[in-house]
Amino acid sequence: MAKFASIISFLFVVLIIFFAFEAPTIVEGQKSCKRQPLSGKKSCTGDSECEKVCVEAEKATRATCDYTFPRRICYCHFPC
Repeated sequence: MAKFASIISFLFVVLIIFFAFEAPTIVEGQKSCKRQPLSGKKSCTGDSECEKVCVEAEKATRATCDYTFPRRICYCHFPC
């Protein structure tokens, strides 16, 4: 019985930690549309590469390097 209670306690702690680090949800007014950059590098290995093209050159709000089969591609995010 004591082992069962410790397992339940452990699972409860894991669930609390999981929900504490849950990604924040986007508020309705903060929608963004994404597209590939018109100029510059389209393939990437990290977000920092995409920021140079999207944020600095194309004036996007943010940039991400997302995996799209079969490689990683830069996406620029703009307000919709």
